[in-house]
Amino acid sequence: MINDPGAWGSDKPEYLILGFSKGSTQAGIYDNGRFEDVAFAKMRGRLSEVLKALGLISQEETVDERIADPKSKIAFGSLIRCSVSRADDKNGIYSCTGPIINKSFNEIPDVIANCSEKYLKALPRELKAVIMLGNSDQYVKAVRRLLERMFSGTYRVINDMAVWADGKVWVHTAHPSGLNGHFNTWLTSETSSGYKRIQALDAMTQITED
Repeated sequence: MINDPGAWGSDKPEYLILGFSKGSTQAGIYDNGRFEDVAFAKMRGRLSEVLKALGLISQEETVDERIADPKSKIAFGSLIRCSVSRADDKNGIYSCTGPIINKSFNEIPDVIANCSEKYLKALPRELKAVIMLGNSDQYVKAVRRLLERMFSGTYRVINDMAVWADGKVWVHTAHPSGLNGHFNTWLTSETSSGYKRIQALDAMTQITED
């Protein structure tokens, strides 16, 4: 773990975008570049497409201007604010993505619980939705267990990609990483991983209905 916490965008958001933890690219920029360039570096184009699909930014916008604007309606961060990596079982090379994300819920549950308790239990009252980047079945199940423990009194399932908790909708979308081979299918299809986009959109429409 590297203690390099950070949050970007609005200080009173209506929408919060959360990755899992900084990858090696973002952690490297944190050490050697500008703080404003850290969040979702090298994947901002795809992240823009995710937010356009959800109707959170216009077709002419990109996330760059929102990440740099403390007065916008969108904030950006990660479930674990520090950077975490894990030695690969086969060759010992440290990795920040892929299977280590799901393994983390079993291997460092206290870290995830402590970070979530600190940063997700006192979210701004203006917040309407938390967008969780990553929609693999295993990741969705792990996050749901976390939210149900934290917000047992208000937790309820909306559909396979979203829940209500703490008066907000928590919705999963495709991760914008270039390693995600299902991204374009999620963005354009009506079936397979594209159906997960439809479920995410359905959950977002319920924000104004409840």
